[in-house]
Amino acid sequence: MENKKLSIASSVMWNTCGSTFYLGCQWLITVLVVRLAGLHAGGILTLAISVTNIWYAISVYGMRNYQVSDVKNKYSAGTYLYSRIITIGISLLGCIIYALVIPYSLEQRACIIIYFCIKAVEAVFDCFSGMFQKNWRLDIAGKSMIIRGIITIVSFSAVLYLTKNLIITLLLVALLTAVAIAIYDIPRVRKLEILKFDFKSKIVIDLLIECLPLVIYSSLSTSIASIPRLYMERILGNELLAIYGAVATPVLIIQVGATYIFNPFVTLFAEKYNNNDIKGFLKILAKCIVAVCIISVIGLIGGALVGKWGLNLLYGSTVASHVDLLMPLIICTIITAVSWLFCGVLTVVRGFKGLVLSNLAAVLTSLALSPILEKSMGMQGASLTLALATIIEIIILVADMFIILNKKSNR
Repeated sequence: MENKKLSIASSVMWNTCGSTFYLGCQWLITVLVVRLAGLHAGGILTLAISVTNIWYAISVYGMRNYQVSDVKNKYSAGTYLYSRIITIGISLLGCIIYALVIPYSLEQRACIIIYFCIKAVEAVFDCFSGMFQKNWRLDIAGKSMIIRGIITIVSFSAVLYLTKNLIITLLLVALLTAVAIAIYDIPRVRKLEILKFDFKSKIVIDLLIECLPLVIYSSLSTSIASIPRLYMERILGNELLAIYGAVATPVLIIQVGATYIFNPFVTLFAEKYNNNDIKGFLKILAKCIVAVCIISVIGLIGGALVGKWGLNLLYGSTVASHVDLLMPLIICTIITAVSWLFCGVLTVVRGFKGLVLSNLAAVLTSLALSPILEKSMGMQGASLTLALATIIEIIILVADMFIILNKKSNR
């Protein structure tokens, strides 16, 4: 078994580079689908992404931060892996039922189910990545994301160009990324962990029950952003959803980039908290907030300077004419990045009640406001709904975090 560990700086670098590259490739396919197959296909892909994000949240069970902060190794790597296979199976079944029940077209249903298979591969990688992180080997995770990013963008663009068929294209991407995990990730995980399924049902059930609040929170968290888009498809139509998704996708780099900076610090947060080093805990949190602020400022300046030019270059004049969507969406991603940061912190301190309540409040806000604001404001209504819902979430998260830390410091 390999015991080589990377420094925090190296872990952050590899995780950020790999994640950013993979995210860039995911974003690029939303550009290519419009360029190669038109707005209709772009709308279907945006719908598939929005729907499967909810089921993906169930498949990963909100367990990543719990897994990497399990510094006492309460559960084995085999237990985490076995539980992941179970949750993926449940999520796949749920996704299929959802796609069949909702009145989508046959093409929409097929793309939703197949795209979930791509997300299922990501869910397996997420479990492996947690093992890499616990062993301070995020260089392996970063390289894996680069490899799968290249496979995704090359296969997607080539097959869609040749066939103009989104179903066949997504099917091949799912197959090739699964092969990449089998060839690259699994052999390297085996060098770090004893990788075998733990079939002791009681242990796995205990883990799933303990993390149940996390999957509830994770599903609710994903729904906050998905609900406005699902309403948009019903109220405004497939093509406007495609335009909104096209404008929204590039700015996700801000949100996810901030998260990738935070993720390597989760284990360090857990160590500080378990050692009752509240000052050290807050110091790390302050650094993460500063990093989010820096990324946010860069994003806002970039959007203001090159937003319309960039949208026109990537998507053409039809999408670029909706540049007014860009700045509100950038603000939404910044707010969401902050909420993800505090959600991660509450996971570390096991503030599960606050996680569920804050995200439930945000989802209810999103459900209430989406139809009202989208009917009156169009696509801008979706952004305003997301911003208001997430601000409510953040207020509850921060309040609960300080209550927990105050109790910890007074023990």
